[in-house]
Amino acid sequence: MKNIIMLVKSYFRQNSLGVAISIASGIVLCFLINLMGGYIKNSSLSKIRVGVIDYDESVLSSDFKSYLAGDLDYELIENADYEYLADLLIDKSISSIIEIPEGFYDAFASGNDGKIVITYTDDFENAAFLEAYMNSYLSGVKLLSAGAGGNKGTFDIYLSEYKSLETPVSKAKAYEIDLDEVSRKEGVRNTFGFVLQIIFALGVIISFMLIEDKANGIYNRITVTPVKPAHYIAGICIYGLILSLIMSVIYCSYIFLWKIDIGFSVIKLFLLLMLLAFFVICFVVDASILLKSKSTASSMIVGFSTVGAILGGAYFDIDIAPKSLQNMARALPQFWFMDTVRILMNNPAADVTPNVIILVLFSVLAFLIGAVLFSQSYKNA
Repeated sequence: MKNIIMLVKSYFRQNSLGVAISIASGIVLCFLINLMGGYIKNSSLSKIRVGVIDYDESVLSSDFKSYLAGDLDYELIENADYEYLADLLIDKSISSIIEIPEGFYDAFASGNDGKIVITYTDDFENAAFLEAYMNSYLSGVKLLSAGAGGNKGTFDIYLSEYKSLETPVSKAKAYEIDLDEVSRKEGVRNTFGFVLQIIFALGVIISFMLIEDKANGIYNRITVTPVKPAHYIAGICIYGLILSLIMSVIYCSYIFLWKIDIGFSVIKLFLLLMLLAFFVICFVVDASILLKSKSTASSMIVGFSTVGAILGGAYFDIDIAPKSLQNMARALPQFWFMDTVRILMNNPAADVTPNVIILVLFSVLAFLIGAVLFSQSYKNA
């Protein structure tokens, strides 16, 4: 034990930069929580954008657009090019496309019914409300048209008087939410991808230390010192865990002190982070023993981290991915970490024991592989 403590102390003296990086990483994650939360809050408060093509360009079509923008607070993107608006719709830059056909005014002024065409993709909720508002407006115009009896002059008078009434539109929230609380929670949710990347990045520091020690012949000199191979590996692994611990403490403390409700206990999140960090350290040790150069090891670690975070669902919902990718993701520890966090955020009372067991098995497997690799490497040294 004394040898292990001595090694850990020496690593802190020799690699104080690693500690600084760990502290900086924790602070950056706290900043990202605010940044992501602010972005989500601004997106929630932004107006719904709707594309409009006005083929009629009449008094009635202008009144309808005024109804949408003024009374209902929609942001109208007017453009005569349907292809341009279609591209915005596909990119989800607008919610729907409204086409006001030519003859829209003439149809109502002559006592007939007019219609408006709405095109949308998958924004069904907003499209349903927009269609309801449109039907409400058209119902009012139909009454004016019927009262005018097909006389355009009378219809214009009725429309002018109708506009001057400034009939208020009653709007109510479907449900009440605390936008600040939701934005902070979603801010945390959107930082998990960065958390995964940073934990692996801290592991690269351990990898470089191991590879440098191999290149400098420390492996070979272990046998003539009181320090045994097991002490050496334990010391460097503990140093790596402490780096992840520092980052995790700063990250979780920020969530706790700012009282961000992530849906479950911050302590559980901390323990999950440390369990993942243990796997990362074991994985990094395995890679560093197998590989000889820093560039190869760092490429392998960063590559595994990036692919794992993407397939694990840190950046997008893995349920929308093809089935083959979903099955592939289950072979990665990042998937089980993200799945556990996602389940707990949605349901704090959920039983995530199977997920935790799988994470533990990943860590144990990586540890055993590392033990075998180091044993063989030590015998060949």
